[in-house]
Amino acid sequence: MQLNNFKRYEPENPSDGVRVQYFISEDGTDFYESFKLFSKKYKIGFDENRIIRTLSEDISAIYPHELSIVDIEELPDDFNIDEKWVYINGEIERYQLTKKELIQQAEQSKYSLMNNTNMIIHPLQDAVDLNMSTENEKLQLGKWKKYRILLNRIDTSAAPDIEWPKKPVL
Repeated sequence: MQLNNFKRYEPENPSDGVRVQYFISEDGTDFYESFKLFSKKYKIGFDENRIIRTLSEDISAIYPHELSIVDIEELPDDFNIDEKWVYINGEIERYQLTKKELIQQAEQSKYSLMNNTNMIIHPLQDAVDLNMSTENEKLQLGKWKKYRILLNRIDTSAAPDIEWPKKPVL
């Protein structure tokens, strides 16, 4: 069973004294009245991009707002709700990042690595600037600066085919 694009609505005769949100699918099926239609083990909710947003064995545990709901018998062995999965043509598949998303992910990684590298370099540079550094600190500073230069040269538009430089060993 699959019902698509649930939206909030107000029924003509709502339950007296009961404050609930009502949902209706694009074909006019009330969410609460549809419970008996879902008979398979798992119920998944996915958005307009087919990305799975929720999973439950109990249909009443799903908040269907702006989701489509389908029931299925089996999940992929490595399925994890914390990762991106999509529901396409009756199948659950791992989400494939777009080129734009891969580039954004690479940019975030580069930004994070640069920040972490700067946090290591600053105190080492302070020690050198104040003539308080040990030979090991001087050696580490050079390695981390070289690493930072290599990081800075990374072209994130090449994602996912990026060869990231290796971090220096502390």
